[in-house]
Amino acid sequence: MKNKLGFYIERTTVRFMREALEQVKPPVILIHAQDRTLLHDIRRRLSPDSFVIGRMYKELGVQEAWLDDPDPAARGREFAEEILRYDFGLATETEGGRLLIDAWMSLNEIPRGPASFPGFQVDDEYRRRAAAYDAFQVAFREQLQQEGIEAVAFNFAAGNFIKPEHYLDWFPATLENYIYLGFHEYGWPALKPGPGVQTAALFYRTCMEGIRQRYGDRHKAIITEAGLTMAYGHPGNPDEGWLNLEQPLTEEEYWDSLQWYNEEMLKDDYVMGAALFEVGHGHRWVTFRHLGEDNEGRAIQIISRIAQLGGEQPPQPPAPNPPTTPETWENLATRLSALAASVDASRTLVAGLPEQAAALQDQLEPMVAALGEAPPLLEGVESALQRLSALDAALASQSGEDVSNLRNRIESVRSDLESMKAEAKRADDVRAELLALVAAAASDAAAARSKADLLSLLDGLAADVRTLQSKIGGPPATGPVPMPKMDDLRFTLPKHPDPNVRYPNREPSLIRRIVIHHTATSSSASPFLIARGQIQRRGLPGITYHFTVGGDGTISWTEPLETETTHTNNATVNRESVGVALIGNFNDAPPDDAQLDAAAHVVAWLLGMFKSTTTDVVGRSEIEPTSSPGRQWLTGARYKDALLARVDALLSAER
Repeated sequence: MKNKLGFYIERTTVRFMREALEQVKPPVILIHAQDRTLLHDIRRRLSPDSFVIGRMYKELGVQEAWLDDPDPAARGREFAEEILRYDFGLATETEGGRLLIDAWMSLNEIPRGPASFPGFQVDDEYRRRAAAYDAFQVAFREQLQQEGIEAVAFNFAAGNFIKPEHYLDWFPATLENYIYLGFHEYGWPALKPGPGVQTAALFYRTCMEGIRQRYGDRHKAIITEAGLTMAYGHPGNPDEGWLNLEQPLTEEEYWDSLQWYNEEMLKDDYVMGAALFEVGHGHRWVTFRHLGEDNEGRAIQIISRIAQLGGEQPPQPPAPNPPTTPETWENLATRLSALAASVDASRTLVAGLPEQAAALQDQLEPMVAALGEAPPLLEGVESALQRLSALDAALASQSGEDVSNLRNRIESVRSDLESMKAEAKRADDVRAELLALVAAAASDAAAARSKADLLSLLDGLAADVRTLQSKIGGPPATGPVPMPKMDDLRFTLPKHPDPNVRYPNREPSLIRRIVIHHTATSSSASPFLIARGQIQRRGLPGITYHFTVGGDGTISWTEPLETETTHTNNATVNRESVGVALIGNFNDAPPDDAQLDAAAHVVAWLLGMFKSTTTDVVGRSEIEPTSSPGRQWLTGARYKDALLARVDALLSAER
């Protein structure tokens, strides 16, 4: 089975968002235009083939004013121009030769349609707005097309336009002009029709069948919003999702709807996918969430289930046994260095436990004391809602503009309080967890004071490791230039928390060149901070460089030579090269002498080790389009020449 379930992303900073994108690689993504970095990462690796739709949010009143304007086509062109100018040309920005955003939607869930409610009348007002919408849409796309950018039409509210003639009669110019047509489809408490179910699911099929009869296969359908909401066919129409607090659905119930809907979409080759509302949820839409925990604190598994729709992966052959590596000085030194670092870290942790436990207890006790005195937050929200209902009921028998305005204010506050209920419950749960934590902290503080025996054992182990290190002595000669003094951080820098996310290994005999980088950071940035940033922002297994050279000339060995890191975007180069990064940004000025001297020592040592020459030393910008290792590498100061001159001098001195 294939997957046509995609993502609607309002907030890009929701926990596990990047992991979800990489795991599912959704066919379609609708994203509120706000996160250039994530869009680049989607194109680079997270989900390069996704069809990405951008949305620039506009209030309902603004959209209505555009359709009520005497020249709606002009307003359509202006909105397209606003998108083109937004965020320094985000709409025209590319990654790997493809736009970050494939197409943009214009209006959202406007105007109201012929099937929006029983008794709806097609009157002059409706005819005027439909014609205005048709003109707005055409002008919007035509303006974007001048920059080679697509648009997505319609995106009407679920259940408003449900027959082919609703589109064919009222929006002929849009259908003539557009390729991508957007639909919203919701239901409650399921998408699949059945007893007690109200659903708009598959109205797209009814409409597209009529549209395709007239226009052939010109159009592609995208369900730009899909999901379950109590607002659809439910008394009172609360706009709450499957994790509402009053009538929550189980994950199995929700998944049954999604699985059925996916199977139906697969029957229609013109459907590109459905953006599930919301995978990247905003605060107001927390009950529609697909990431994080459910109302009971259990991890939501919907994303993992969607990822499995692609079918079972074929069994992988067992990994061959690694070749036996003879015990060399480097192997032994590496293992001892890693052991020493591990012992030191363990000793530091154990030694600090009593103080940390006591400090935690001191911090928690006043906080918990205050929380214990406060009433539950959810109880306060419920009480406020009851008081508002009573006040509204008292005003129901009165009339007048002031009374009407007050009741509207009451309804607005009521809506805000309703949206807070899920967060209030979560806050109450956190308070309960804190009360339990302070009790556990008291127990931990007592246990931490009994770690003296363990500390003594670790001290003895650390002494044994230092003795072994002194006995093996220095490294054997590996080439004409001796190994420079360096900090060995290969096994102590941060790594990705998932043990399955690791760089592949390679045979060092494959290495034949050295690639120079700059980190584009402050020259004082530490390898630790660089590694952590690359892991957190890019999801990498660890730091991408094998060596770093600090602004003060400090050399750090950051990845084993056996590790094939992704320090360039060229897999062949990564397989046969070592990445050496000079810490700093050298676009405007070159590195100073101390940093160049240290970098030259590393490079000369590596060239001797791998029997290479200075012709095998290149900057990353000589391999692929990038500014690294800085514009001063080949232009301006041309610090490549200065570096290689130092390397030649070191190699000549040792001949």
